Amino acid sequence: MLFQTQCPVILPVVILGACLALTSCNERSYGSPTGYDIRKPDSRELGKSVNEISGLTFNTDDSSLLAVSDSKRKIFQIDLSREKLKDYAEKMYTQSDFEDLVKIDTNIYVLISDGTIISMPLHVSDSSRTIVYPTPFRGKNDFETMYYDPNANGLIIICKECEEEKGQHKRTAYRFNLSEKGFDDPPFYSISTEDVKGLVKNDDAEFRPSAAAIHPIEKHLYILASAGSLLVITDLKGKVLEAFNLNPDIYPQPEGIAFSPDGTMYISNEGKYGKPNLLVFPYNRKQETAEKKQ
Repeated sequence: MLFQTQCPVILPVVILGACLALTSCNERSYGSPTGYDIRKPDSRELGKSVNEISGLTFNTDDSSLLAVSDSKRKIFQIDLSREKLKDYAEKMYTQSDFEDLVKIDTNIYVLISDGTIISMPLHVSDSSRTIVYPTPFRGKNDFETMYYDPNANGLIIICKECEEEKGQHKRTAYRFNLSEKGFDDPPFYSISTEDVKGLVKNDDAEFRPSAAAIHPIEKHLYILASAGSLLVITDLKGKVLEAFNLNPDIYPQPEGIAFSPDGTMYISNEGKYGKPNLLVFPYNRKQETAEKKQ
């Protein structure tokens, strides 16, 4: 009866077809970068002590992850083999609002939201050993993203939203020179928010970076934007290469990203909308993901 050519039946069939097409389009909107399927992570719950987990970095010394939480004055270690969480360093600084961290050799660098960077030796719980590099940025600025670029010999921080960017449709990156221990005067690069919107085909898309890390094999920069639910991939000078929508059911508040040397990707979610968790994505170098964004 459904496919008989009668007027009372044709309209429902047309509507049904349109609905199915819309559903199909929505499913295709969540693509994946080559080598990953970001729709099907291995999810691991984290403890309440990192309910506000805001940054991740991979520790090559023991193949663990180091994490920082917004309001906790300590660094946590995530043992990936035993899925255990323990304190790694405590009482690192009097201020809170810690947003990201990087480990380089025997030092850990932590980003504070105003652009201040602090440095501390590994395994030190005495805050007197902490070195503070005050923010040079004036006005109202918000930073949540810091990563290490060895080719630039610097820590790169990216504006989530900075005062001098207003009306310019960009996100600005600054280099902290590790040799001179200070920020360069000119910006290191900028990222076009219009390019991001074009790739996700959404003029209302928000791109407010919350974490970033360089892929160890591809040598591209993977940037999370929790506000806006995006994963954006650029070259190391900010040219946008790809952009993907993130399913908010899987990524309710992604605030941390890190890679192991073999390309395994780790993304952490804060626990604002549920329990904090760690998402794990194995890397298949030869894979051409069927639903890669066109």
